[in-house]
Amino acid sequence: MPLLKNGEIMPDSWTVLEGDIPSPLPQGSIIVPFGYLSEIDINTITQPLGVSFPCDQDIDVLKPYVDRLELIVLHFPAFKDGRAFSQARKIREQLKFTGELRATGHILSDQYQFLIRVGFTTVSLPETANIKSWQQAMNDFTEAYQPSVLGEKRLSGLRWKV
Repeated sequence: MPLLKNGEIMPDSWTVLEGDIPSPLPQGSIIVPFGYLSEIDINTITQPLGVSFPCDQDIDVLKPYVDRLELIVLHFPAFKDGRAFSQARKIREQLKFTGELRATGHILSDQYQFLIRVGFTTVSLPETANIKSWQQAMNDFTEAYQPSVLGEKRLSGLRWKV
């Protein structure tokens, strides 16, 4: 699947592990399901580590691991399910996670700016995605009313400057 970061297509260098935990672990950057974290000693893993985190879990369970993780993948199981938006914002603001935050699943290009505003840094696009549409979506809006993790001025605050 192509990855979109800052409106540009990037190669995905991460290997997703599913099923039984292989021994030894493959070389390179690995993404493990959240359930693996309690089964392995992450302090002995020397390569970059990422986790695929389910949208039905409370993000507080990530606290013991967040300093060791370089990537957190949040899945949108359905277009109408926006829990990953809330999770992303909490991961950035409450857990102070500074690594890569990736969105995957049922997402539309219309949501791209909202994904960025809550803290996602990359989006895993399906092979059938209209990449041009996603790249154009980055510039759909120049001002925002809602607060974001980006810390920029909101349109509602600019009215006081007039």
